[in-house]
Amino acid sequence: MLGIFRSGGIDLQVIDYRDVEKILNRNTSRHKILITRKHPRLIKPQNVYPIWISKLEHPQAVHPSQLYRIEHLTWEHAQRQPSDIILDALEYLMIEHGVVSTLRFVGKLRDMAVLTNSNFYVSVSDGIDEKTKALIRRIVE
Repeated sequence: MLGIFRSGGIDLQVIDYRDVEKILNRNTSRHKILITRKHPRLIKPQNVYPIWISKLEHPQAVHPSQLYRIEHLTWEHAQRQPSDIILDALEYLMIEHGVVSTLRFVGKLRDMAVLTNSNFYVSVSDGIDEKTKALIRRIVE
């Protein structure tokens, strides 16, 4: 885990991308919302609502240009019950939207998590430079 902030019992963390599976398999009674590039068929735990980001025309896919739709789906599901919201498509969104727009999006997701008493995790890889990681930590934690 790269960083942690606990606020009123919720976790707000920037995590290593290799730790996503640990979050998904932890506390199996808790609902998870996974924003990912992985096809929903590849997601094992049953308590996970996947938001699959893809440019493919597919009924389960959300086009990366539709951040508003990703926000809406996340908000809709998080309002039903406190969840673990996991953003596991950060680098892809940065490629599609640039760093500034993606960081704004991360900030919105973080605020949704706080308002719904949900945990929020952003996975990052070694492909993100230290300056950008510091900005992400500042927004998330």
